[in-house]
Amino acid sequence: MSIAKQLIEQSLNYIEDNIKNNFTLDDISENIGISKFHLHRLFKSLTGTNLMNYVTTRKISSSIDDLINSNLRIIDIALEYGFEYEETYIRSFKRVLGKTPLKVRKSGDSIPIVEMINVDDIIEAGEAAVYKPFFMIKPKFQITGIEHTISFTENNFVANEYAKQFLYTENKLTTNSLHNNIYIGYTNWKDALRGYTLYMPSMITDKSKNPPSGMVSLTIPSHKYVVFRFAGFFNLEEVNTTHLLPVLEYMFTKWIFKGGYEFADTFRFEYVNLNISNSSYCEIDLYQPIKRK
Repeated sequence: MSIAKQLIEQSLNYIEDNIKNNFTLDDISENIGISKFHLHRLFKSLTGTNLMNYVTTRKISSSIDDLINSNLRIIDIALEYGFEYEETYIRSFKRVLGKTPLKVRKSGDSIPIVEMINVDDIIEAGEAAVYKPFFMIKPKFQITGIEHTISFTENNFVANEYAKQFLYTENKLTTNSLHNNIYIGYTNWKDALRGYTLYMPSMITDKSKNPPSGMVSLTIPSHKYVVFRFAGFFNLEEVNTTHLLPVLEYMFTKWIFKGGYEFADTFRFEYVNLNISNSSYCEIDLYQPIKRK
């Protein structure tokens, strides 16, 4: 099991085992042996949810049965689930469900709850992990970089080598870059039937300026994208096609083709915030244009 998935699983189990106790982010991180900063970052990146907000939501969800199927006082339920004060429970309850516990108890309505995250929904990709995607509409933008043709017969490290070369030397030539901290790894398979793809390490650039000598600029049209975040404790330099294949397979088979979507174009791109990704932690967002069948 990847380190990232293992840490998430340990965190989830700790939360469930202590659902009726009062604990903090420090308690969780100390129990699983990781800094609270990295734990918070990993959990939020993969699930889109703040870890301690998730804890509160699970506590509230777990308390619903006692609330509607027992005569326990609100204060007793609050204390039972690790809230120090009745007011804290009521305030948290209203933030999660939009109603007070008393109104829920009296209403007789069905109540939506949040169950424990299913670890099986987290897939492994090397030392990283990927959870459910998010969807985004991104306006058109321009990238500037160096085009490389990669044959299907070449090894899985070729694109990685081109990316490193660009990041360490060639991107300094991209004087019209709008975001020096953002790396775009653009892949286009329009010529796949000929046995190769185009890979272009690049930066987001100013449309009004010409590309530097030896580079090309492409305009990425506006699209709706499905986006998968690939996150974990690894070095960006280590990522290659082997790591991305499980993510791409998961993306294509489960969330695109079986979800009633199809490709809206012949490209995808990797989006990397270099301010977040470093030698010990990395996040890569995989953007795939989609449309309804």
